[in-house]
Amino acid sequence: MKTMALLFAAMLISFGLCACDNGDDHPTKISTDIIKAFEQRYPQAVQVDWDREGKYYVAEFKAPYGGATGIITPTLYEMEAWFDARANWKMTVMEITYDILPAEVKGGFTTSKYSEWRVEDTDIIERNGKETVYALEVKHGKDERCLYFNSRGELTKEMRKEINDYRDLL
Repeated sequence: MKTMALLFAAMLISFGLCACDNGDDHPTKISTDIIKAFEQRYPQAVQVDWDREGKYYVAEFKAPYGGATGIITPTLYEMEAWFDARANWKMTVMEITYDILPAEVKGGFTTSKYSEWRVEDTDIIERNGKETVYALEVKHGKDERCLYFNSRGELTKEMRKEINDYRDLL
């Protein structure tokens, strides 16, 4: 009888462990049209993970980036591609290194009032039907900002880093 009670207790514990929340109970449902649009745009994407941000479907992935030169490098960059419910590509955010920024953007930063600030992160934001934006997250002491530059190196917007959200660029 004790053996049965122990066996029953062990079963309850293992069922309880299997029922624990792993965060995957409600995975994001992505339409085949959105997946096809993504795969057509980024055929070399790896480690793709989908999420939902408001009314947008966002693929987080790694892929090579050719930049303005069009020469695809073997380096994989972290990216986010945003699509609407109709499988229309809206924007891609690419985390890159400062050294591959266009010379105009680097020049715009070095002549800005933030030139003495440390660059912590650099992103290229390509948008459907809109100009490409270059975002530099910079820090000086405890103050952090996100600076937006256009392709001519003009500082077009600056925000406190903690309130930065690329959705306002859609």
